[in-house]
Amino acid sequence: MKGCARTCLLWILWCIVAGGAFFYYLRRFGVIEPQLWWAAAGAGVCSVIAVSYILVIRTTGKERSMLLEAMVGTPPKDGEWVAVSGTIRAADPLRTPLTGVSAVAYEYDIYRVETRSSGRNSSSSKYSYYDGKALAASIITTRQGAVRLLAVPTLDMKMEEFGTPAVVANARQYVSETHFQTRLTPKDHRVGVEQESTDDDGIFRVDKRLETDHDVDVADCNLAERSVKQGETICAFGLFSAARGGLIPHPNWAKQAGLMRGDATTVAGQLRSRMIKYVFGFLIFGAIAFGIVKFYQSYALKENAALIVHFAPQNKAGAASAAPA
Repeated sequence: MKGCARTCLLWILWCIVAGGAFFYYLRRFGVIEPQLWWAAAGAGVCSVIAVSYILVIRTTGKERSMLLEAMVGTPPKDGEWVAVSGTIRAADPLRTPLTGVSAVAYEYDIYRVETRSSGRNSSSSKYSYYDGKALAASIITTRQGAVRLLAVPTLDMKMEEFGTPAVVANARQYVSETHFQTRLTPKDHRVGVEQESTDDDGIFRVDKRLETDHDVDVADCNLAERSVKQGETICAFGLFSAARGGLIPHPNWAKQAGLMRGDATTVAGQLRSRMIKYVFGFLIFGAIAFGIVKFYQSYALKENAALIVHFAPQNKAGAASAAPA
């Protein structure tokens, strides 16, 4: 089992372990069901989330340190997760579907937020009618030399919305000329998470379409795109292979290479800001877990005290009737 599946399974197992630990701790204050089960489950999940924030803070701090080391010229180490900074270029750059700019990588999403009713209930959901991503074989020019981007990265940057007539025209043309995969596409012809996570030649593309029973006009949709432009300054994080001279896919699919826009100083500042936000996340979920424990403890003690008061008169009455005349 690899990647996301293994990570999700471990997260569920940790929630079960934490919930079990809180269950055995809370039952000492009295077994009141189903409140005990809900309290143990809630405290367990919140505590796991809090610990997850600690792990993310640790990982982000390491990446920031690696980025600062790259700034002073420290070369990337073979077989390790590294950070590099420089300009990225592709010999054969791509053309983004919506804005039409020259890029080495892009992601796009043509979607609508629709409200659908079911009886008395209604809910709003996002429906991505067309979405996809692509990567061109590219090289990052750094102070330590050229580094090839051989893994499909996550683009760690904001998705921008566009709605100009030129973008709508580009979207219509792209949709009409592109072959999209759907849920009906045979599995052996479908590009999935495994192919994306293990692709190691630096060239990748996937276009997906939502199967619907009606035609969708892109002019009525939200048009969103993010891209790394040709010659842009970026920071990249990934597993470095000296033999291949670049960043390659990590064996754990959940740990994908990533690209962030900006030079090393700018990105280091962004990572520092994230670490501060993650600290607040840890404090919030840690406080929720602590509050659940204290609330159940107080509730259980009050219930036990009420039971003692309720049965005490009955015990006295029973003792009095049993006494000899």
